[in-house]
Amino acid sequence: METKMGTSRESRLQSKLELRDFKLKALLEVTRAINSQSSEDDLLSQYSHALQTYLGIGRIVLYALDLDGAFWRLLVANGVSGFVPETQSVEFFEKLNAGGISLAGSDGVNNHAFDIVVPVSQNEEVIAFVLAGDVEEDARGMSPVVKHLNFLQTLTNILVVALRNRELVHENLRQEGLKRELELAGEMQNMLVPASWPADDQIDVSGYYQPHHQIGGDYYDCFHIGTDRVVICMADVSGKGIGAAILMSNFQANVRAIFEGDSGDLISKVKTLNSRVMDSAQGEKYITFFVAVFNRKSRRVEYVNCGHNPPLWIDEKKESSLLELGSVGLGMFDELPTVESGVFSALPGSSLICYTDGLVEQEDAKEVPFGMTRLEAIVRAGESVTLDEMHAEMVKQLHKFRGKTPPLDDTALLSCRFK
Repeated sequence: METKMGTSRESRLQSKLELRDFKLKALLEVTRAINSQSSEDDLLSQYSHALQTYLGIGRIVLYALDLDGAFWRLLVANGVSGFVPETQSVEFFEKLNAGGISLAGSDGVNNHAFDIVVPVSQNEEVIAFVLAGDVEEDARGMSPVVKHLNFLQTLTNILVVALRNRELVHENLRQEGLKRELELAGEMQNMLVPASWPADDQIDVSGYYQPHHQIGGDYYDCFHIGTDRVVICMADVSGKGIGAAILMSNFQANVRAIFEGDSGDLISKVKTLNSRVMDSAQGEKYITFFVAVFNRKSRRVEYVNCGHNPPLWIDEKKESSLLELGSVGLGMFDELPTVESGVFSALPGSSLICYTDGLVEQEDAKEVPFGMTRLEAIVRAGESVTLDEMHAEMVKQLHKFRGKTPPLDDTALLSCRFK
């Protein structure tokens, strides 16, 4: 009798030792796969193999919470037949008592029968759910899932936390890469904004630029052509980001090249620019553009407005008008349907104020736009101060006007005073 009891104790002890060895081996295989940077598929395969081979857990579905917490993503679906959704809504597991272990029974995923639903947590947050069931119970009628519940939670926690950490690392690297790309694009865009203005005894020029985000889509320039002409221009590309910055960089180069090297008239230059924008953007983006050419000898200004916010012109008699003649934006059509230029004289005491929509279209809390009336009032009140001081006042008034309303868009200003 004692021999039989001893043999039974030895047998149970042997089983416990074997089970311990099985669990250690399962942990070792999964952690080795994690440390060796195995693919997600390999890790999940090791995990499923360990549960099925060493613990006899035959049916298992594993869902992990997306990093953004927007949905549950299917990682494992073994030993089940039929369709198991690739994702589940955030609310899906609420009915299964997210705070503890619940019996799933016939209420499991798509009516698959599972013995239990096991939540897996990290820092007191549930990050995964294991729906587990057995192929068959052991000889004593105890479910392997219940028998090895703690180990199931431990192994799943190790796996899911490792996958989340890996995903976080990849996301951080992606964000760092994107951040660097934005910095480079921002630096590139800053190079587009003139650091100094042409010295001229007939015209004072100043600009201001504040991008809405790190990279904006606005651009302005002022440069001499030969000894007698000055080009004044402002542009705004549709869309934002790196693509917009690259397109605007290419556009600036084309503007300089065409106006400095092309002997054609202003309208032909604008048509050439339209073709260049179409070649670069392939119809996916367009550019609004205002350009004026000041002839220093005749004091004559010719301009074309390609769909841009019409600049404010205040002549020497202090009468104001908006410069609207021109065409549609560049890059909207292969060929501009019509192009019209405007002409006026720039006598001493007159002013030209170019701006983008981030200024006049900015709304306050009541959805009232800043508008041209406020802009013109600031210009008229600032005739005795420098252009930089006038721009500073515009920006101050704009911030005061919008209050807590977020900026609509980039804010760019280019002002000229003729003397």
